[in-house]
Amino acid sequence: MSKKLEKLANQLMSLTPDEGQQLGLIMRAKMMPEMARQQGLLQQQQVTPQMAAMGKRPNQMPMPTTRDAAMRGLLRS
Repeated sequence: MSKKLEKLANQLMSLTPDEGQQLGLIMRAKMMPEMARQQGLLQQQQVTPQMAAMGKRPNQMPMPTTRDAAMRGLLRS
């Protein structure tokens, strides 16, 4: 295994600048799905209870009906 890695290191060291750029592009393209997956996992972990409660009515109060509004004197006859 170490001989294989040493050979690979020698090949990488002998790349031309253009070949190095091409290798960089290939490596980024191959790593993109993994990076996107990890970023998605991080975003899922960052959801706080306050953010999860946004858009919900406090204390799960039901929406007032017309009858409720009339009883409270909020509607004019």
